[in-house]
Amino acid sequence: MPFAFAGAILAAAGVAGGWYFFLRAAPARADVLLHKVKRESLVVTVAEKGTLESADNRDIVCEVRAGTKGFASTINWVIDDGSRVKPGQLLMLLDDSALKDQEEKQQIDTETAKANKVKAEKDYEIAVKQNQKDVATAESDLTKAVNALKDYTGLSYDPARGALAAVAGGPAALSEAGTFRQKLDDLTGQVKLAESDLEQYRERSAWADRMVKLSYMSSAQAQAERSKMDSQVEKLRSLQAQRTQLIASTRNQELTNLILARDIAQITVEQVVLAAEAKLVQFAAEKQKCNSIYLQADDTLREIAQQRAKCRITAPDTIEPDSMVVYFRNESNRFGNSSSQGMIEQGAQVKEGQKLLRIPNLHRMQVNTKVHEAMVARIRGDVRVPTYLVDGIQSTMLFNTDPFNRLVTQRQEIIDRLREKYRNFEYKKLSEGQKANIRVDALPGKVFEGHVRTVSAVASQADSWISDVKLYQTLVMVDYEVFTDGTKKRIESEQLKPDMTAEVTITVDTATEPVLTAPVQSIVGGAEMGVARKIYVKTPTGYDEREVKLGLYNEKFVEIREGLTEGDEIVMNPKVLLDPNDKTRTRDGDSKGGGKGGEGKGENFKGDGAGGPGGAGGAGKGGGGKKKGGGGGPPAGL
Repeated sequence: MPFAFAGAILAAAGVAGGWYFFLRAAPARADVLLHKVKRESLVVTVAEKGTLESADNRDIVCEVRAGTKGFASTINWVIDDGSRVKPGQLLMLLDDSALKDQEEKQQIDTETAKANKVKAEKDYEIAVKQNQKDVATAESDLTKAVNALKDYTGLSYDPARGALAAVAGGPAALSEAGTFRQKLDDLTGQVKLAESDLEQYRERSAWADRMVKLSYMSSAQAQAERSKMDSQVEKLRSLQAQRTQLIASTRNQELTNLILARDIAQITVEQVVLAAEAKLVQFAAEKQKCNSIYLQADDTLREIAQQRAKCRITAPDTIEPDSMVVYFRNESNRFGNSSSQGMIEQGAQVKEGQKLLRIPNLHRMQVNTKVHEAMVARIRGDVRVPTYLVDGIQSTMLFNTDPFNRLVTQRQEIIDRLREKYRNFEYKKLSEGQKANIRVDALPGKVFEGHVRTVSAVASQADSWISDVKLYQTLVMVDYEVFTDGTKKRIESEQLKPDMTAEVTITVDTATEPVLTAPVQSIVGGAEMGVARKIYVKTPTGYDEREVKLGLYNEKFVEIREGLTEGDEIVMNPKVLLDPNDKTRTRDGDSKGGGKGGEGKGENFKGDGAGGPGGAGGAGKGGGGKKKGGGGGPPAGL
């Protein structure tokens, strides 16, 4: 019995010892860093570096036209960068020597064209007078021909009487009362007179014969009387033949000639009129051509003069006094392109339409930055709609009753003036973009508050030569200066200057209530796992691998939606627990991961439909080259 009791005690002691051996706490490892999971507010931000610039700029553009040489002009003189200017002050002088030579040559061409224009106008007037003279002469000849026909035939020719005379066997001209009728009446009178004389000569010849028989006259005297009678017979026969010829032949011939002369005169008038019209059209065309050449030459001369005037660039009249003028820098020069193209300096060549200078409004400043493609979908700018104010004003001016005013309103310079005057009213803001904090390197200790103004819809091409990542231009408006006591004040002074370097932190999203968070470097896994990842949790027996589901994240912490509880201790450097041959990716894992980073490459995070590339070996500087972690998306392992 005592031996049995002692055996039971030894067995119980053995069981207790074994239980203690297997369940005792594993010893802590010095190379493992732990973090206790807790609930806290999670703010998702994107931090980027950028450059300050004015949100309200007056760009000075080269308006001189480019010639065949490929550029517009050369800078002869330019005001110092950053100078203070007033309205109308001289800012830049462009070389106008070539334009001056063109103007002198064009002046000669214009004067020649003007002389040709005046000559063409005078030639046209001379042609008009000559045409009037030719037409008047032709019409006069027609009038003479008509009058000659009328004089020959009489005042009128009655066809009815002509037909009646033909039926009666009489001449058709009996109804005529012109020169023909006069000749006919004269011959008729002469015939009647000759007939009367012939009767007298017959009686006298018969009387002479009786006197010869009575021996009162000699035979010779009687023969003389018979000769006079024969002569009178011949005279009568001649007059009758002339009258017959006048009626039968001469009248028709004369009438035909006169009608022909009248018709020819009529045709001549028509021909002269047509020739006059053709000549007038020719001279009018020449006049129009010379006038067009002159107007074109004059327009070219005025245009050259305007181009010369545009070589003298002055400050706009609408700027405020004591405004600052700065040299315009394009994106390639801004981000380190060493090319001298587009540089503003004396002797530099400028192109047509090239931006030369900029007059910023220093009371309205913004930060010009770039956001990585992985985060750009989460950035939201102002929602604006056009007001069409200028279009409405222009349409209203078209209803003006004065046609000259309606024409003036269509000129491009008038439209440009309207747009300049109402430039701040062309858009209406419906909602404001995401909030952002701004810190300026030149003003340490000062914090500014702003909002995202615009996000470019296309990637910036200026960064394509730096790397193969896509960056999107984002403009962040600076609204307030935030003081240490939390108060805000509108930006009124000119403490912010263009081209100052600034860091922008955009608030992308904020958890509505405290959530479980874990450091991003504690996450294990890649995009092939979806929203799930792995994490190592310290337990009494060692370190257990757990699967978790992620939510929101920023450059430091990530939301744990499933898999952990508050108070759990997780491993911050899980690489020390992994087998070197294990392919599982961690934040400090294989530097040959799938994503691309500035100093390391890792897998893309696609949890919750958001995320982007991060460098697994890049210590939070992935994706965006040498930018801070926010620019490259979530750190590696996410």
